[in-house]
Amino acid sequence: MAKILTRLYERYGDRDRVRDKHMIFLYTKRRDHSVFENCSTTRSPDPRGRVVWEMKRYPSQPTTLSERGQFVVMWVRGKSARTIARETGVSPSTVCSAAVPKAVTLVVVALLTCVKWAHAILLLPHIKEMTDFQSVESITRHLPCRHATLLLTDGRQDVEAVRAPQGVTVFQVEGDHLSGNATLETIVDEIRQLGAAWHCLVVVVVSDDPAFLAAFAHLSLRRHALRWSTRILVLTRLPLSHLGGLHGLLSNRNAMLLRVQGTTISSQVGVSVWQPYSAPTSTPLRVATWTPHGRLSLASHVLLFPDKFSVFSSAPTLTVAIEVLPYHRLSWVNDADAPGGRRLEFKGYVDNIVRHFAKALNFTPLYTLSPERTFGTRLSDGSWTGLIGMVVRQEADFAPGPFIISPVRREAVDHSTILRNGNLRILSGLSRLTIDPWGFLLPLTPLVWAVTLAALLGVLFVLQLFPSCLPDRSLLRGGWSANTFSPVRVLLQQDVVCPAQWWLWERLVLGLWMLTTLVLTKSYSGNLMSLLAVKYLPQPFQTLRDILDHPHVAMIGQKHSNFEQNLRDVKSGLFKEVASLEDEGRLEFHTQSQYLKSLDNLVRRGHHVLVDVDLNLRSLIALDFSREGQCDFYISRDGFLPHSAVMVFQKTSALTESFNKRLHSLIEQGLISYWMENVPNFTECENVPKKMLVTSHISLSNIWGVFVVVGVSLAGGLLVLFAEVIVGPTTEHWLMTRDMNRTTMTTARQPY
Repeated sequence: MAKILTRLYERYGDRDRVRDKHMIFLYTKRRDHSVFENCSTTRSPDPRGRVVWEMKRYPSQPTTLSERGQFVVMWVRGKSARTIARETGVSPSTVCSAAVPKAVTLVVVALLTCVKWAHAILLLPHIKEMTDFQSVESITRHLPCRHATLLLTDGRQDVEAVRAPQGVTVFQVEGDHLSGNATLETIVDEIRQLGAAWHCLVVVVVSDDPAFLAAFAHLSLRRHALRWSTRILVLTRLPLSHLGGLHGLLSNRNAMLLRVQGTTISSQVGVSVWQPYSAPTSTPLRVATWTPHGRLSLASHVLLFPDKFSVFSSAPTLTVAIEVLPYHRLSWVNDADAPGGRRLEFKGYVDNIVRHFAKALNFTPLYTLSPERTFGTRLSDGSWTGLIGMVVRQEADFAPGPFIISPVRREAVDHSTILRNGNLRILSGLSRLTIDPWGFLLPLTPLVWAVTLAALLGVLFVLQLFPSCLPDRSLLRGGWSANTFSPVRVLLQQDVVCPAQWWLWERLVLGLWMLTTLVLTKSYSGNLMSLLAVKYLPQPFQTLRDILDHPHVAMIGQKHSNFEQNLRDVKSGLFKEVASLEDEGRLEFHTQSQYLKSLDNLVRRGHHVLVDVDLNLRSLIALDFSREGQCDFYISRDGFLPHSAVMVFQKTSALTESFNKRLHSLIEQGLISYWMENVPNFTECENVPKKMLVTSHISLSNIWGVFVVVGVSLAGGLLVLFAEVIVGPTTEHWLMTRDMNRTTMTTARQPY
């Protein structure tokens, strides 16, 4: 029994609603009926053979005449039959039938007739309230979905007559202490949660207190409790002059005003709608009228809960927050109607998108810049900077961006459907085709040059050392022979004479050295030819790791952007290492307006790289190509931090749904991509080659280093000549020269 009552409490909400049920039928096949011993039950037969127990909530008891009179007095004072039954402990059927004699009924009928002529609504407020709530039910009956209703009152109305297909939840707030009312704030938060979870929710606010209505409107807008899918009905008897605090709620949300006109039971209820972004002193549009007899009748072509944001009938002016992007132009023009007498003009693909929506929705854009000139990030105190900060503070109606959406930004603003997907990339400067006069040394690396010189010295040392180790000293040739420097002659590709007195091991060493120098000279000549004909353009920075490993290169990121937000929030990994570059002075953040200056003064020189969205980088390179006529930059092949670009709106703004309906068609037609990429020279530097063929003649400026080497050699030879003339020839040198001459003459006289 306890479980059954618990389920009933959960279904009907409270114990009073459970008590209002006259009886509960319990079907059971158990033979043990001890569970009903403490209840007033009656056993009755059932055609299906089951035992039916009828448990009465109100035990049968007779009522006295004085009790019946008390029922009549309470009824005349305005209490319903259920309220009387609840207070006196009897069933509602007893109050309606047995408790009222016929004579008393006639008196009551006469009394009601008099009350009708004397504005009986003042004596019977519950009848009037039931009539007003019937207008609410008549309007919600036209909804296309099965809705649930949240009824919010200030505690002064009887709300028993409200019904909804998916149930009704009633919130009552004491209207005497509205300042800092925690109950109202809690209810608004619950409405926000229910609106996010339920697709068809109707919020009915019933009150005649302007302070209560204004407090609810202020809290619901500030806490973003009412989405466009949530329908709001405000039922009140206040005149329009007392509803100034409701204008923001009724005009910018899916809301209608139900204003009771008159104080009688047959009073009409006017259904009105305020246009979006209208003036607070404007007159609402009457869309329907409800009467107790004629029911609901439409007063115009506008339907109930109209889609006010599909096309603005009042042609409002919307504030649009923008930022300068590559190939966008800003200019100030004089305009007497604009604030301050000046108006901001904006040209570029973002302006094309905004102008399309302005024409489709019938509004006039008013461009404005953020104080920080950035897109915006969240600070440590929870506030926002840049364009997002303006949207959060409701200083701008929306910002076209495009913005990189992230979980942090999604909590602060609403966003449109995805405009474009992309990645962050690295933009670096290309080294120019500079002429290196010492390029003839580049075919071989310094290590190869050093090993070649060491090998040459080694061969010379072997040719001088091995003869001294021979056992027969008579075979030694004293001093330096003419062919001692034969390895040098082989390296320089000069003629070599092998005299007859050479040993076989000397011939073997010289032959191996010839083979080595052949490989070296052929490799050198081939590489030298390629270096002179083909120029290589290095592109070293392709990943973030390349930047981290280069100690002399700094990184530039966009200030107050999603990239900076990620670096501030990251705790470990590669991006933590990137964030640590700021402490080393190798990480800077610049605004979009500073990009062109940074590109010319820092990135072009090669000691800085720029990290940003690939679309912006390609536009920057196209702009530089249009000015310089050549590709001086390249973009990394690998991307990182994939993102989706969107537009942002105020939280729970109805503009989001209105823009999304048209954005889908623009994206499918390819107009968004066309506008974004419709930039002069956008693809000229798309694939920068890594090598370039030089077809021009080799000039003296390319190889003057070789002539420098020749000149230095001649100068060295002259110095040696002067030294020999001054010192004079030695005896050993004279004898060696005489022997060589005799050998040459003997060889010449031999017959062939």
